[in-house]
Amino acid sequence: MDKKIYMPILKGKKGEFDALKMLTEDVQSVILPLIEVPAIPWDFVSEKEASSIDKQISSTVKSITSSWDPKNEILIDTNSLDENYNATKKTINVLAEALIEEGYLPIPVIHISASDALLSNLTYQNFVCIRISFEDQEAFDINDEIDRIKNILNSDLSDIVLLLDMNYLSPENGLMGQMSSKALVNSIQNIGDFKDFYFASTSFPINLSGCKTNSVTEIERIEVIIYNYFKANSSKLNRMPKFSDYCISNPDVQEMDPRLMTIGAAVRYTGENHWYIFKGASIKKHGSDQYYNLCADIVTSQVYSGKEYSWGDQQIYNKSTRTGGPGNPTIWRQIGTNHHITLVVDQLSS
Repeated sequence: MDKKIYMPILKGKKGEFDALKMLTEDVQSVILPLIEVPAIPWDFVSEKEASSIDKQISSTVKSITSSWDPKNEILIDTNSLDENYNATKKTINVLAEALIEEGYLPIPVIHISASDALLSNLTYQNFVCIRISFEDQEAFDINDEIDRIKNILNSDLSDIVLLLDMNYLSPENGLMGQMSSKALVNSIQNIGDFKDFYFASTSFPINLSGCKTNSVTEIERIEVIIYNYFKANSSKLNRMPKFSDYCISNPDVQEMDPRLMTIGAAVRYTGENHWYIFKGASIKKHGSDQYYNLCADIVTSQVYSGKEYSWGDQQIYNKSTRTGGPGNPTIWRQIGTNHHITLVVDQLSS
């Protein structure tokens, strides 16, 4: 785990799993993905849950085993589901045990609000991850809760990966984000004793409604600003964190009635300091062939990394020449996420 340099937080989408599968072995070996198991979706037509906790777990197991090498650790977070799988089992344990049976090394993610009952019966192998959000500071005494978790698990801090998660920060709040982030890091007692330490944030919007159609929108990556701030002020930090982000997603999931949604063609392309949103118009009105033109715009732009850079970049080049189908939102989540993870690893390695 010491060789890991990046924790991409993924929302459990099919396109994200497919992106992991197409990463090179070199990239896979230095990342520690955190998979958030999606909440049970709502069927707006029938006005009832469209799935079940059992289906969410089994789907996640299938997705992980088809996209991730079992020799590499993976973090699993079931906080979006009920803590109790049934009257006798905890949800996180059901997922962890299923992956262990498949030969995987799952690391359960424990939120600061985890119950004593969950902690007393937690299934894990070598390590656990404690995930703390910025908002947790107001609701809990963070250090007391870390001690509570550690004591119930009968673990040392050297068995725990710490994730401090600022969630979403708007690009306009960069200075405040830097100050708050440093304060949060330095508020954790004995932070040098944890097995590993990551810091996550993002400024990716919850949707692309603020991006104009038939244009390119630049969005500043505040997580890069904060990370560079940490590096420049490392002597003022009790420990320098490793990098974590939400790739090309917002931390919150916006569930809407699909009958009311207008899905537009858009490609999310990550640069060193910005995301570039190449956005077309409504797919329903103008078709998916818009993706071909968007790819041509990317390939001829100054932000394109080149077709050899990643699997995702090769796909963009192919579609710029109208080779293969134009794709759909799931395919474009795969392409954008694959490029993003490759670029972040490249940034952190150089």
